[in-house]
Amino acid sequence: MKDAYEVYPSRLRIYMTTIVFILFGLAICGVVFTATWLIMKIVAVGFGLLFFYAAFETAKKGLSKRPDYIFDDRGITDNTQEPTVVVPWSDILKIEMTPNNAVMQIGILARKTVVSQDEKSVVLARNLVSNGNMAFYSIMIDGFKFRQKQFLNIFEELQRQGVQHNPSILVNKVLEKKR
Repeated sequence: MKDAYEVYPSRLRIYMTTIVFILFGLAICGVVFTATWLIMKIVAVGFGLLFFYAAFETAKKGLSKRPDYIFDDRGITDNTQEPTVVVPWSDILKIEMTPNNAVMQIGILARKTVVSQDEKSVVLARNLVSNGNMAFYSIMIDGFKFRQKQFLNIFEELQRQGVQHNPSILVNKVLEKKR
């Protein structure tokens, strides 16, 4: 594991998102101090609490010492899901960077990642539902959690290690067209 590359979300983005959630929560809870129906106040406090919960969960991710992804000699370790999944380089078919709505996204498509039969049925059922009946494992690295330079570095490192450990990996970089 001398060549390990750890991927952490951008703390700046995490903290900014947390602050926005807190401000929305405060603004929505501010309905309590207006002259309106009691039911509206209760609903506003409920929605405000949801924003505070979202702020707490987002801040917790920002303070985590555990990387979201690790690229090393073993393959790609995906710590964003439970249980943690290690995808060997030999099982990776494709690494692709594509635009998705307002952000870029890195998609990693792999096969045969699960060893035990119990795990296999759970992962297969999830993949059949989310991947249009394809029995492959996919990792999606969303660009929203990273600044642009950091995101491009992640893709370049994936490309470098992927080609080094498995030259048959298809690497595709689709850039947005300027309008």
